[in-house]
Order: sequence, then structure tokens, then C-alpha cells
Amino acid sequence: MKNIIFITTLFALAVYADAPWQPNVRVSTQVPWDTLDQGESCFDVCGDSIFAVCNTAQRGTDPNDPFAYSLDHGKSFIQIPFVDEKAGSTWQTDPVITVDDSGHLHMLIQFSASFFNHYLSRDGGKTWCDTSRINSSTGVDKPWWVFDKNEIYVVWQQVNGATGIYFARSTNYGVSFSDTRIWDKTGICALAIDEKKVLHLAVGSFGGTLSYRKSTNKGATWSAEKQLGNQSTYETGYGDRAPINSITACKDVVFITWVDNSLNGSWEVNGIRSTNGGETFGQKFVVNDITAGGQCKGYAHFDCYGGLHFIYYHTPQWPVSQSSIYSVRYQYSKDGGATFSKSIRLTDAEWKSHAEFMGEYHVVRSDSQYIYAVWADGRNPDNNDLYFSKALLSDITAKMPDATAPASPRHLCMPSLCRGEAIITVSGCRKPFEIIAFDASGRIVKKLYAGKSTAPVRVKLKNTDVPAGILFIRLQSENISEVGRMTVMK
Repeated sequence: MKNIIFITTLFALAVYADAPWQPNVRVSTQVPWDTLDQGESCFDVCGDSIFAVCNTAQRGTDPNDPFAYSLDHGKSFIQIPFVDEKAGSTWQTDPVITVDDSGHLHMLIQFSASFFNHYLSRDGGKTWCDTSRINSSTGVDKPWWVFDKNEIYVVWQQVNGATGIYFARSTNYGVSFSDTRIWDKTGICALAIDEKKVLHLAVGSFGGTLSYRKSTNKGATWSAEKQLGNQSTYETGYGDRAPINSITACKDVVFITWVDNSLNGSWEVNGIRSTNGGETFGQKFVVNDITAGGQCKGYAHFDCYGGLHFIYYHTPQWPVSQSSIYSVRYQYSKDGGATFSKSIRLTDAEWKSHAEFMGEYHVVRSDSQYIYAVWADGRNPDNNDLYFSKALLSDITAKMPDATAPASPRHLCMPSLCRGEAIITVSGCRKPFEIIAFDASGRIVKKLYAGKSTAPVRVKLKNTDVPAGILFIRLQSENISEVGRMTVMK
């Protein structure tokens, strides 16, 4: 009897994610999309709403991009299969989804290798009211995008005709796009935008190089190419098909990850960072702290406080096969990727993939309170499904041994409600500082102040200058980071 109790206890421990990650929630639970092998997920967060989309391994035979939304902060999800029968193509793939500064939902769907469509929803994905074409010529693959208020920036590789990296821009929330060829190479694109509205682009290729360029004028011109490292011949395998990269930027730090197998013959997630806005980069290094087996599908993300979050898939087996066991692990950095905490497991199960294809992109998002993740998971019989989890940022910074929680407010004073106008006061801050307003999803709404003053600083905020709803006001200096919450009423 003692042995039975001991075994049961071990099993119970094994089915929980490491704290502070919460129990995993299944995103896909209803027919028909729960009968498909889901992968390549993207999602975004707006207040208590979470919007997720993915493709499937059966996308060539079952046209469907499973879309789901949660209105209770990820406790449960409602699924709607997204199919555009007017597109003239039954191959729907590579979806990307984002909420804009007005709370409207935007989605990109790739149809075969022919074209991308942009879709807009004003009711949280229940209906899609506007559709527009993004690219002007066929032969497209691996799109990614970022938003800046009403402007959308999209990158992809062109694989037919005039091949290369293409860039498209919309200045009217996606009503129309203009595209241009910006690079003569091809590869997997990763795109980020920083607080100064600088675009950062990383492109990686099979058996080629990882390269970087940036634009300081909304993509009109781009800096000279920087080659950041070689990628050896990449051996795809069960569970991963491409050396996916990611890029994120905060202040002067640019952090890039990509998958490589040049160091020990198995997959590892490499990282490289710049501390001067992409002008120069340091040496590449392995980001994942577990190097046994294989690591892939790495993704890095800065939160609005400057904390760096990193997830990756881990399998203890190498080479990988149909019997390989996977989980998703998480690491945190308080210093922009100079050092990372010991990894923890954010999945509360380990699984075998039911298909060779688990997708390629799986991303991390954050707002002012939580870090969120969605991934493809094979724990259920027969199919890979999407799962979701989140963790409080305050718990992350408290739990990680090399992290420090943001300071308690001492210098920032403001009302909790703004109706008409509000006065924000900063005192006792002797070094240069800035005050920035963020919305609930962590996006910058307005820069309120930047400078230095020995006397108390009073900043007037008018409710007509910012959107209604929850705003987070951040005071940031060399040695101070404080955040206050304000509700804006119209």
C-alpha cells in the first residue's frame, strides 16, 4: 500500500506546471478543429480577452484556420473555424493575429504560396468585416508583422519571380497596403518594433547565415546588412521543420534567437544581443540551459518593464523520432538577455507529437500584469491541440533567483481616475527619467514626459489624448521603475 501511495504522489506532482505558471487550459475542444493536428500558433491579449489562431497539419486537405477567443482571461475558450471561401484557395496557413490600439482584431492568413489576406474584426472575431490583399505578386512564405497605432508593417520572403525579402506597409489599419522588395536574400523573417518606432528585422536561412537590418523611417530605407553568424546544415526532424528565429527590442537592447545544430549536432536555441540599438552585436550563445536532447521553436519577448521572457520546446531524445517526448520550458532575464534564470516547465504534461508537423511559430505575449503562452501539444489521443497558460509577472520576478521585482511606488503620484484631466506628479527623482502611458496589453499609448528636474514634476493628462479604459503609467529612470494604474473615462 505504501508503494502505491508513493507512485500516486509522484504522478500527481508530474501533472503540474512549475510555479508560477498556472494549470494549462485547452484552447481547442470542439469539432471539427479538435480532430486536426494544430500548430504554428499566434495570439494576442486585450484586457480580459485572449484571441488565438493556428494552422493545421491537414491544411492542404481541410481548409481551416482554427480561431478561438476567451473573454475570461484564459479560463475557457470559444472556438470558431475560420474559412474564407471567397479567397479561391483551399490551402490556409501561416496565420498572424494582433489587437490594434482601438481594440480591433487583425488577422493575416497565407493562402498556399500565392498571397496574404488581411482581415479586420470589430467584434472580437465573431465576424470579419473587411478583407484586403497584402502582397502584389505571388510566391510568398513566412510572413510576420508588427503594429504602431494605425500603421501595420509586414515582412515575408518571396520565393517566386523576383525573390527576396519584401516589406509591406499600411497607414490606415489595413484597408490598403503597399509593398516593395527590400533585400535580395530569402529566409525566415522575424520583425520587432521598439519604443522609438525603429523596426528591427532578422532573417535566417537553412544552411546559411543569420542577418540583421533596421529601419528608422517606417521601412522607407533600411540599414546595411549585418551577418550575425552562420547556421550549419539544419537537419529537420519529427516535431520541427525549420530553424525558426525571433527578435525583440527594448530601449537599446535588441535580442535575437534562432535554432541551430552546429554546436553539438542537436538542436539548440542560440541567442545574440545588441546593447546599442543594433549598431553592433556580441557573440552568439546557447540560451537554453538544458542541452541534452534537442531544443527548438525558441521565442523571446520583452515585457513593458524591460523583463525578457524566453520559451522553447525540449525533448530529451536525439535524434528525434515519432516516439520523442516534448515539453515547453521557460526562462527569464532581468538584464536584457545578459544572463538568464534556470529554466522551469510551463507545461503540466509531456507528450508525443501525433504529426511530424507541430507548426513553427509559437509566441509569448505580455501585458502589465501577466506573461502568456500558447503552444501545440500532443497530450490528447490522436491529435495535437493548442494549450494556454499564464503567470503573474510579479510572481515571475519574485520566484526567479536572479530577478528583482519592480520597486514599490515611492516617487510617482497620480489619481486612479481620469475624467476630463488628471495631474501626474513625480518627486525625488534626481536622474533623467521618462513617464510613459501603456494600455492594458502593454502597448505604448503616449509618452508624457522625458527629462530631468530636481523639483517635483507635474504632468497634465487629458482624457481626450488617450483611449478610454485602463492605462498603466510607468516612471522609468536609471535606478527607478514604478507603475501606477489609472482608469480613463470619456
